[in-house]
Amino acid sequence: MPTTPPKPTADDRAWSSRRNIGERDARKDLVPYMALPAETGPTWAPDQLSIWPVEGGRFGIDAHYHGDTGRARAEQQAVRLERVSLAVSVRATDDGAALRLGPLAHKATFLAIEAFLGRPIDDA
Repeated sequence: MPTTPPKPTADDRAWSSRRNIGERDARKDLVPYMALPAETGPTWAPDQLSIWPVEGGRFGIDAHYHGDTGRARAEQQAVRLERVSLAVSVRATDDGAALRLGPLAHKATFLAIEAFLGRPIDDA
């Protein structure tokens, strides 16, 4: 029996910057009581996302990440997308990195967008 608990595996969930208090209700005296994000670390969502149609009803996606941290985020996102069998390429740009996917079928395009942005929020 191990004497120390096993180290948890890396969690690739990104935290949300949503507030738990509405903009109009936020006051300086409430700041100490506002919840901190449950998780910290990089956000996986790109700084800019472009989707365009190509022949045969398929789509291409470019995700642009800005700055030095953007390059690292693009590389990590490429690893995450490759885990779900999406072929990607990452290229350095003047201001960061661009990750390109495609051409993708319609359904695969939505899976890729979910991988970038997370699952849609249920409005019900």
